[in-house]
Amino acid sequence: MLLIWNHSYGKQEQQDLVVCRPYAIPESFEEAEMIDDGWLALDRPVYHEGRLQECFYQSRSTRIALQKYRAPQKKAQWQGKTIQMMEIRPEQHNVEMTGLRSVYQKYIKRTGFSDIYDPFEHISDRDTFLIYYLTDISNIIGFSKIKRYWFQEELLQFNNRKQLARHSPDQCYAMESVLHANTVPISKITVDMEATWAKKKGVSDFYLGSGYEKSSVYKSQYRGFEWWTGTQWSRDRKKYVQLCERDSKLKKISDLANLQHP
Repeated sequence: MLLIWNHSYGKQEQQDLVVCRPYAIPESFEEAEMIDDGWLALDRPVYHEGRLQECFYQSRSTRIALQKYRAPQKKAQWQGKTIQMMEIRPEQHNVEMTGLRSVYQKYIKRTGFSDIYDPFEHISDRDTFLIYYLTDISNIIGFSKIKRYWFQEELLQFNNRKQLARHSPDQCYAMESVLHANTVPISKITVDMEATWAKKKGVSDFYLGSGYEKSSVYKSQYRGFEWWTGTQWSRDRKKYVQLCERDSKLKKISDLANLQHP
């Protein structure tokens, strides 16, 4: 594993503060171990040693241990209509032709989130998309971008990840929901749909990306929820919620500089 330190920001005149993002480029045999240590695949490559390479990033990762997860008994619905789900893979379909970019733009407008992430700019062999719609596929109300993680033995069997993604895409031990984008507030519903879908495929853990600020509190509501403290996976939901709420309260760099480790 090659560690890369992205030094993003610093203060030294009045405050002692360094903001540094830890990235890592793993060997193929390290992937499973890294995922279990809180690393997740960055959705955009990083320019290193003269070329773009896939990197992993460290954060307050979240996941659902699927052996503990139980799917809800009710059908997934929005305003009395059943939410349908369909998977599309980039190697099979041109994602841009599905209208998902329009859904993403409506999602940004609806939530007021900053448009700091383009889910279509970089699509790798790991990626697949789940589309949510009502009645028929022309009425799309949301989508999720999903990443897959494979064991070394599976990678070696197919020589490389591209072959594995093409011939046996679901032969993976973990999946990650990178982004939920929707025109209506259905993220809590679609996480259940995703987790149920992943569990049926035999996946052990379903990752929900990073857990920061109030918008990530809902992730703790699922049975089997765990979050990465930096040293271990915790099931302390109360502490997780406290940290998310604290994240949203911090407004100034001076607040961050004086912050104590939880």
